Order: sequence, then C-alpha cells, then structure tokens
Amino acid sequence: MNRDSIIAIGVVVLYMLGLNAWIRVKSKMEEGNLEEFAVGGRNFKWYMVLFTVLGTWFTGTCFTGAFGFATTYGAMALYDTTQVLAGLVLLYVIGPRVWAWGKAHQLYNLPEFVELRYRSDKLAFFVALFGLILNLPWHVMAFKTFGYVVSALTYGAIPFNIGMIVAGLFIMSYVMYGGQKSVVYSAFIQGQVMIFGSMILLAIMGQKFFGGFGPMLRQVAEKTPELLTVADSPYWASVIIAGILGSYCWLETFNRMFVAGSVREIKICTAGAPLLAAGMYVTLLLVGIGGSLIPEVLADPESGFLTMARMAGGPLMVGFAGIIVMAAEMTSIDSQLATNSVVMANNIVKRFKPDLTEKEVVRIGQITVVVSCILALAIAMMDLPMLMEIAIFTFQHIVHIFPTAIIGILWKRGTAKAAWAGLAVGLPITAYLTLNEAVATTVFGSWTPGIIGFVVNLFVYVVVSLTTEPDGYVEELFAQIKNVTQQA
Repeated sequence: MNRDSIIAIGVVVLYMLGLNAWIRVKSKMEEGNLEEFAVGGRNFKWYMVLFTVLGTWFTGTCFTGAFGFATTYGAMALYDTTQVLAGLVLLYVIGPRVWAWGKAHQLYNLPEFVELRYRSDKLAFFVALFGLILNLPWHVMAFKTFGYVVSALTYGAIPFNIGMIVAGLFIMSYVMYGGQKSVVYSAFIQGQVMIFGSMILLAIMGQKFFGGFGPMLRQVAEKTPELLTVADSPYWASVIIAGILGSYCWLETFNRMFVAGSVREIKICTAGAPLLAAGMYVTLLLVGIGGSLIPEVLADPESGFLTMARMAGGPLMVGFAGIIVMAAEMTSIDSQLATNSVVMANNIVKRFKPDLTEKEVVRIGQITVVVSCILALAIAMMDLPMLMEIAIFTFQHIVHIFPTAIIGILWKRGTAKAAWAGLAVGLPITAYLTLNEAVATTVFGSWTPGIIGFVVNLFVYVVVSLTTEPDGYVEELFAQIKNVTQQA
C-alpha cells in the first residue's frame, strides 16, 4: 500500500478501535440474560433510541447503491427520501402502541407480536421464517458495501473480498458479545457520525465540485436534463409505496421500539427522526445526481461517494467518508443480526425444543450470528445485480406483512383468518408476476408485482375480517394500549 492508502485506512482503523472499546465498556451484560440480549433491557432514553432508529433505517447501501442509483437514474432515486420521511412519520403513530404491548407481554420481536395479536403460533412462525429469508439479501448487500469501502480506502491494495471478511469479523464479535445492548450503544455513536458527518462532507463536496447545490443542479439541467425528471410514474410510485409500507415489516424495526424505556421516550424519538432523516438523505441523493457530471463517478457509480471524497480531499477525506459508510452499514446489519438471532433461537428453534433455557437460547442466537455472516459472505463473493435492484426486490415481498402487522395494530377487527387469506392470495400473485414480467407489463403497465399483490392482500384481509367472527380477546389488548399511552 502507498502512503495515501495507509492514511485512509488508518483513520478508519482508529475509529473502529475506539468504537470497539466504547461498545465493550457499555454493553457488558449478565451471561445468558435473554432480556438484555434481545431488547437491551428496555431502558434506553429517547436520544439513544433516536440514533438506533436512524441507524436501522439507513444502511451503508445508501452511500453506495442509492448514491449510484441517483447518478445513473437521477430524480428517480428521490423515491427513497419520500419513503423514509413518510415511513418515520408513521412510526410516531404505531411506536407507542408497539412499545405498550411489548412491555406488558415481554415481547422481543415482530413474530411474538403477531402471535399475541392473532393467537396463532403458526402465523408467527411463518412471519419469522419469511422475515429471516428476506433479511439475508440485506446481509449480502452489507458485506458488498464493506468490500467497496475497504477497496476504495486502500486504493485497491486490499482485495474486495478481504475487506468484507475483516468487517464481518468485527461486527460478529460485538453482536455476539452484547446482543441488542451492544447494537444500541454502537448505533448511538455511529448514527450521529452517519447523519451529521455525511451532511458536513456532502456540503464540502457540493461546494468543491460545483460551487454549491444551485450551480450543481443548473449544470445537470444543461447537460443531462433527463436526470431531473421521472419518466415512469407508476414504477416510481410503486417503489415509494412499497418502501413506506415495507419499512415496518422488517424484523428489526419492531425491535427498535422495544428497547425504549417508556412511551414518552418513543414519542420524543419519533418526533425528531423524520426531520434528521429527510435532511440527510435528500442531500446525499442530490450530490449523487451531481456525480453524473464527473467521469470518474460515472465509471463506477456505486463507489461514487467515496470517489468524490477522495477527489475532494485526498486520503483524510476518503477515510472520513469510509467511516460514514461503515457507520451506516454497521448500525443496520448489527441490528438485523441481533434481532434475527433471537428470532431463530426463541421463535423457531424453541418451537421444536420448548425446554430450552434462557442461556441456551442466547447461545443458539450467538451461533446464528456466525452462520448468518458466513452465508452472507459466501453469497456476497458471487457476481450480483446492482445493489438497489436487490433492495427493491426484497421490499416488493416484505410489504405483504403490512396488513398482518401494521393494520393489526391500528384496527381491532383484523383476524387471523384474514391475515392467512391475504397472504395466501397476495404473495402468489406477486411471485407469479415477478416470474412472468411480460404478463405483468401487459396487464398492469409499470406498476410493480409487489404493489399489485399487496393491494389484493389488503383487500382480502379487510373483506375476510369483516365477514368473520371478531376475536374477543382483542378488545382487552386495545384497552391495554389506551391505558399505557394515555399515561405518557
């Protein structure tokens, strides 16, 4: 490695060592304590939860895949900002309800909420398995992002695959050590680095390359005006809707709400999250569009954020950019790994071995973290499509959990029969249209298969709920929500 490579990677190594020390000191937990491993003890203040939520919402792929998507497709990429803003606003509505049920019934994750709400262990098992399968591509994207970062920081001196392995080992170590507790303490630091650090760096880039954001957009309008328009409105609307609705169906999203200490902490956190999130993300995507004017960025759009940082400020700047991307990705994948490990151990394995002790559940969860990382690394080393295409594909399917999970929070009338019926009809429609693109295009134009299937799913859920006997126990559950949220 040359001098610049050593400086760039050295900046990141120092950051990682300091972060590791912080996590180790703060997240020490009692051995075999499932409550701490699964939800961090449920006692975190709003500012801790805020950056945990933001860290979960944004991934390092935003700085690679989404940035590259903006460079290639222009304004089309701004769908992501819309879904983030709308999604986090909805969190203000459902967050206190989710927390109240979680606290009252000692829930650790989304499948356990589903089982409580519908009194169906089979439905909960399906949600757990479905969520785990669709989370795997995000693990893969995370490791790909780590590869991009390390390769860029060392100017190619450290191979892509080695970079993925080193980053994976680092994350594995602290998630196994402290579970969700370590994730929250990690996210508190890394969420701030990601949000505030990226906004500072993006402002520097905008000024350095274009003389500001106004001149940048004028240059884009003159040279590539097509990047400032959305040519395919139905597709654009589809991915926005899928993103907003799907954001609440990931296993780790519910877990973010369970770690808070009270309903008040949830409400304060969700009031500020949309503003910070939208401000950061729209700035990132606008600079990504501006990157279309730079030949070096066009040559490899998914490395564009790091390329622009290196061109703007040399090794120190690209080292800082690398920290931002790593922070964003680590706060996402560590949350996924910690949540998934508990889902696998407590909601799948324990289903077949109900006599497992808490200590054994935690141990199985730790083993799950290792297995998940190894599997994701193996897949990440293969030749894969553009990262944002993978992300969009997963959202098109995870959105089918929305009626079961989120409508079930807001509407007393939803039943287990309705949830099963909606999934049984909607999911096959999405799968069929995904595999038969010509049919989908002919009948529905550019509306995506996920949205078509979701609309059918939701329709069936509502109709079956209204035409079947309501579940009597639900009234009591909603009474619990009213009592707890009114005290906040």
